[in-house]
Amino acid sequence: MARRTGNRQVAADLTQEAFLRLARLPGDERIDNLRAFLFTVAGNLVLDHQRQAARRGLVEGELPDDEPACATPGLPERLAAEQEQNLLREAIAALPEPRRRIFLLYHVEGLAYREIAEREATTARSVEYHLRQALIDCRSFVKARMHPTLSQGLLSNDR
Repeated sequence: MARRTGNRQVAADLTQEAFLRLARLPGDERIDNLRAFLFTVAGNLVLDHQRQAARRGLVEGELPDDEPACATPGLPERLAAEQEQNLLREAIAALPEPRRRIFLLYHVEGLAYREIAEREATTARSVEYHLRQALIDCRSFVKARMHPTLSQGLLSNDR
């Protein structure tokens, strides 16, 4: 995404939004090809972002004359966004070390599978596996945090 947006911060924000959309899917929703789903969501988010920027007439670093310099969201929106970001950071931090590194190299640095494989001394197939597992792990982590009563209920039934 960093390559398509030209801005790492925007890419990070859009990546988080893609994961939030994945996490918000109903629990019984089955995704046959998680990678394709996320690529589609991410691609749509990039297009939406680019359309919004074009509509506003924004060029990187410029503000239109009629838009205030500081259009800050209200406190509830800022808190919700901060909580979402913290939850995603926790989910990523909970990944096993090699998987977390691969995840960050791909989603934050924007490296290709081949480049990551070379850097991590592994195969592109292994990179693909770790990325798929990272998404599954993050989704489970977020769902468990978003629905704590469900996960507590499941744990109490195991006793």
